[in-house]
Amino acid sequence: VDALIAARGRKVEALRAHKKGLMQQLFPQEGETQPRLRFPEFEGTGEWEGVKLQAACTLQAGKFIAASEIQEHGGEELFPCYGGNGVRGYTSSFTHSGKYPLIGRQGALCGNVKLAFGQFHATEHAVVASPKKGVAVDWLFYLLDHLDLNQFATGQAQPGLSVEVLNNVITSIPPDEVEQQRIADCLCSLDDLIAAEDRKLDTLKTHKKGLMQQLFP
Repeated sequence: VDALIAARGRKVEALRAHKKGLMQQLFPQEGETQPRLRFPEFEGTGEWEGVKLQAACTLQAGKFIAASEIQEHGGEELFPCYGGNGVRGYTSSFTHSGKYPLIGRQGALCGNVKLAFGQFHATEHAVVASPKKGVAVDWLFYLLDHLDLNQFATGQAQPGLSVEVLNNVITSIPPDEVEQQRIADCLCSLDDLIAAEDRKLDTLKTHKKGLMQQLFP
């Protein structure tokens, strides 16, 4: 069972490495105006437009909520509450409805990007990115992930990202929203595959734990 778990773990890591390399090919490198890998139907359609991040999306920090108002488990009429590193718990109120990329803005992991769905509460530790006209929300999520925003953090003891700094990050946008969605669909399919392999790995680990309980008194 350990050998099977190790093999499955190597497969997951290989898929993650493949995704990282693919993203480097699907987005222009620094100083370049086109990605090195482009889908055939978009070859020769022109360069990507170099812009500041604020031209692609509106960035706004979430709303403060007291820790006492955040519940550990979900339930009826409770909504996910996102902090700087994913879901913190559940609340009776929500600040957004729809699909939005969220950027963590404080701590060692600031700059990490999550995709929030449906009705949810974003706290002040998360920056909500709302795509502007002509920008596909799924593509925006992968763009923000690709930008490695942690590198723009300031502060030593408590690193952080400000909306002002994020707004001025230089990036590139493909002029055709269809190309944006094509890139997002490709990476989303890969994410689905990685998630499926992760679930299989967790199942194997749970199986081993149960097996050990049976094999020892």
